Amino acid sequence: MVAQARRIAIEEFLALPDDGNRHELVRGEVRIMPPPKGRHGFVEAAISAAIDRYLEDRARSLGWEARQGLGARNALVGRVGSGEVGLQFAVPDDAAMVRGADIVFIPPEQLARVGWDGEGYFPAVPALVIEVISETDRAGAVAEKIQDYLAGGGQRVWCVYPDRHAIHIHDTAAPTRVVHGDDVAANPLLPGFSLPLNLIFA
Repeated sequence: MVAQARRIAIEEFLALPDDGNRHELVRGEVRIMPPPKGRHGFVEAAISAAIDRYLEDRARSLGWEARQGLGARNALVGRVGSGEVGLQFAVPDDAAMVRGADIVFIPPEQLARVGWDGEGYFPAVPALVIEVISETDRAGAVAEKIQDYLAGGGQRVWCVYPDRHAIHIHDTAAPTRVVHGDDVAANPLLPGFSLPLNLIFA
């Protein structure tokens, strides 16, 4: 990750031309995010697909039918997003932060409260944020991102380490927990959901 020295306001950031790179705005600094390498995208796809299958099954158990559309499903059970979901939110020392999350889950009550129309960045930190950590990600930058998500209103952050076959679970109400090996990751935000780690790590 390369940080530009000049600090800019959110309005200038939003007006930047598309240069083919991914960008974040963190405390006035534009950070350029190079494309991830290796297994990152495959692990990200496996996790988001598992959550989406869970949401589909849960929605059907509650009476939802495909003819009602995705909007009705989202309103009933929440929404999962992946592939660098843009988030704009405030933390105590930065009123207009923009971050890109690998995977997010937004519960139905948060969707209703925020009232997002699908345009622009999602204007809050989703209840669950999942980051797939690449070998090139610096520990300090990862720790900063976790703290920003939690300080910005996120309830839980998963940091997925493909090289360690482990997930570090962070939230505001409990110490960091680690699941690895043959363990199963679960989340109270997704009642009944479990993710065997051997389904996401080859």
